[in-house]
Amino acid sequence: MIELRIDQQDAGKKAHRYLRQLLPGMPLSGIYKMLRTGRVKRGGRRVQADDVLAAGDILHLYMADADFARVRKSARKFAGIDARVDVRYEDDDILVVAKPAGLLVHGAGTEHKDTLVNRVAAYLYHTQSASDRVAIDSPSRVFSPAPVHRLDRNTSGLVAFAKTAEAARRLSEDIADHRVRKWYVAIVVGETQDQGVIRARVERNPVQNVTSTAETGKPAETRFVRVASRTGTSLVQIELVSGRTHQIRAHFASIGHPLVGDVKYGAPRSKQDAHQWLHAGALEFPDGRRVTASFPEPFRQRLLELGYAPDEIRRALS
Repeated sequence: MIELRIDQQDAGKKAHRYLRQLLPGMPLSGIYKMLRTGRVKRGGRRVQADDVLAAGDILHLYMADADFARVRKSARKFAGIDARVDVRYEDDDILVVAKPAGLLVHGAGTEHKDTLVNRVAAYLYHTQSASDRVAIDSPSRVFSPAPVHRLDRNTSGLVAFAKTAEAARRLSEDIADHRVRKWYVAIVVGETQDQGVIRARVERNPVQNVTSTAETGKPAETRFVRVASRTGTSLVQIELVSGRTHQIRAHFASIGHPLVGDVKYGAPRSKQDAHQWLHAGALEFPDGRRVTASFPEPFRQRLLELGYAPDEIRRALS
């Protein structure tokens, strides 16, 4: 028999989801058979698939130690993973970091090791006390720090991570209900109007990895203010009201102002602009906490090359 204690990080999970994450080597049918036949109990009573687990719960799994070791989630040792992250805010529930351009949030294809998710997990592991590391390595722990939103590979700036399952649920709801405000800064082609609101439905083509405006798409809203215009470009401050994939890129392309360097969405090719210039500069949480990230040095240098003054660059992030 295996005894497991549910900690705060996994509180709020349904039993079947917890077991699926805990025992990745077991087929889904095996998970449900364990639950159905009463081989998972809490307080002497069999656990149902949709039962919600609470911190402090003691689960008993009626299986052999050798079988448990074979199918359970292995502890992550983070060998060879860069643990250096630019932390902009951290408490017991949330971690906000500034992602550099060029780094994936999640792994994709053969790129699965050097990702922001893995760097954050390594950072949290190495900054824990010895007792907390034991908890992280516990065979009962399944929750891993999870980003509650994401940025494109070549977009820099703030990404928020939940450190517990409850925080992940709460933050995801806050974002879905537009209670978390998100501001970006972009360099776009041409001189935009002083300010504007782009309300255009968008739809995603996952095969081509592009988003386009379409009457049949999902509602999307982007607000912007022009900070200044220089050398055939505009520096714009953006509030992302909805959060569709590639929304900013698709919306600005739809009004004739694609992001500088964003060839995929219609910007001219340029040796100076290997990718779009888009930076997630600020997040504001429902309780009023505001987290900011300054421009990465390559972004700041490109703005100076285009003729933007230092005070205009500072104003873009205010």
